[in-house]
Amino acid sequence: MQELGGIFGAVSCSGRNVAPIVLTGLKRLKHCGFDTTGVAFIDGGRLGVLKEVGEPREVIEKLRLEELSTPIALGHVRFSTHGRPHVDNAHPHTDCSKRIAVVGDGAIANYEAIYDRLIMEGHELKSRSDFEVIAHLIEDCLRRGLSTLESIAVAEQSLEGFYSYAVLSEESRSIIAYTSLQPLYVGRGRDLTIVSTSKSALHGLVDEYVELSGGELVAANSSTTRFYKLHGLVRVDKGFDKLSVVEEFVEKDGYPHHMLREMYEIPYAVLRCLAVHQEKYLSYASKHVREAEDVYIIANGTSLHAGLVASYYLSELANISPIVTSAAEFPLYYMENVGPGAVVVAISQSGETSDVVQAAYEAKLRGATIMGLTNYVGSRLANIANLYLPIGAGPELAVPATKTFVTTLTTLYKVSIRVARDMGRITASEYGEAVSRVRNYALKLGESMAEIDAEASKAAGEIASCRSGYVISRGITYPIALEGALKIKEVAYVHAEGMEAGEFRHGPISLVEKGFFTLFLVPVEPHAAKASYPLIKTSIDMGATVAVIGFDNDPNLLELKNVSVIKVMHADRYLAPIAYAIPLQFLAYRLGLKLQRPIDKPRYLTKAVS
Repeated sequence: MQELGGIFGAVSCSGRNVAPIVLTGLKRLKHCGFDTTGVAFIDGGRLGVLKEVGEPREVIEKLRLEELSTPIALGHVRFSTHGRPHVDNAHPHTDCSKRIAVVGDGAIANYEAIYDRLIMEGHELKSRSDFEVIAHLIEDCLRRGLSTLESIAVAEQSLEGFYSYAVLSEESRSIIAYTSLQPLYVGRGRDLTIVSTSKSALHGLVDEYVELSGGELVAANSSTTRFYKLHGLVRVDKGFDKLSVVEEFVEKDGYPHHMLREMYEIPYAVLRCLAVHQEKYLSYASKHVREAEDVYIIANGTSLHAGLVASYYLSELANISPIVTSAAEFPLYYMENVGPGAVVVAISQSGETSDVVQAAYEAKLRGATIMGLTNYVGSRLANIANLYLPIGAGPELAVPATKTFVTTLTTLYKVSIRVARDMGRITASEYGEAVSRVRNYALKLGESMAEIDAEASKAAGEIASCRSGYVISRGITYPIALEGALKIKEVAYVHAEGMEAGEFRHGPISLVEKGFFTLFLVPVEPHAAKASYPLIKTSIDMGATVAVIGFDNDPNLLELKNVSVIKVMHADRYLAPIAYAIPLQFLAYRLGLKLQRPIDKPRYLTKAVS
């Protein structure tokens, strides 16, 4: 089904071979996907496609792609969110007549309805990829006598979601690319036009570039490169900028660390996450949770903190009180009570965490229904689960989890409000409004990420001299305090303890002094927020280094003196965990950077604990 990946295509104005250029681009897009690799090209006037399971270097060698010679080619690397790593699911995808090749990134939310309709109309679809339907929609339009460009514009009217894609047409011998919102770049050289998911991947291949805006498409062939607004196919004049990329950062999309890149991807990751869940599977998830005799949420580390937030969601929205526990503890204390009628929500971003996989497997043997939340469809957890929900973050190469944590929260919230809707606790309209609030927050979030980063960096500079500290909050943001403390330990190697604010005076306060930091997350519950400010003042009076994270509309933040303040855009109560997670991640990163830690690969840690 949904596809996350990287797009890289090139067309020559002089007829020279662009295959080496496309292969170079695909190697640079490993951060976008590494499960499958494929290339479409025009050879002797006919469309050809070569694709296989594996990362670019492996597939290039296996399929001998370095021997390919073509003046126009479109390549793709894929990350398996839905649809296992298999050659059938690899991009590019073609239509029935094999005249159109399509590659994509993102999620088509109404894929299943389009898929069913195309099958009923006699189309032969071979994959579980949502982007394959685009090739067949375009094919229908071509049969009606429309041009490739016109066909794409008409086909696009049927699609919903968050995505970008590119089409290689045998008929027009052109590459046409479109984006609904997420970045897509067009590079231009002396006799070359390139379309790429990554601006950095253009380094050394072209001299200048331009970014496609949402709702725009580009059509490039050997003679012209033209830009259009999708609606009405109105021509757009776009000015190119000089391309400047630091060479050593090319394979990290221009960032010094994968962790920083992945944090800045969070707004887009949330939008992908919202589109990645097909209606049928959300309905199944809701039904299982509603009808369960017992609901358990099991996870480890960062995923466990997301599970704790989910307990607030389900308790308040659906009057369901799940048992949330470490997957390592679950077999010791709860497994004897598990049987038919129980639902175990197992969360693992990698899908390979051994404690989670083993606990889920044993619970399934006892008759429980396993609902797996993971970022990777090819994982053991996805295979064990009765129902699998993708979190849709895309590849996360840094060991510290950032965007996967936020999209896990997003997925758990979406399931919770769907349960509430199906129970009649909220209306269908209120459900839609709740989803829209997440989407709108993500859209606005992109505008404030740099400012949050800058304020977090300042706070990190103050905390850098401290030997230890507390991260403190209450209510629905208390699990985010636990996660913040974990991030500081992972990334900066500074001891930090997540603290419930109500417990602060019951012993922990005795450690607070000069050289100790207290990082407060202002609770979103009014009573808890009011009670937090005296604790902040006490910490200041005791000589601690104090930092505070709160909403930008909180007037109390303006009155704080001798305190580092990180402001985040105001969000409703249920989005506060997402809002607060981001400055904590930036702070941990900037603190680790100041202390010269190996950011992406902290010592003794791996992406999946097995």
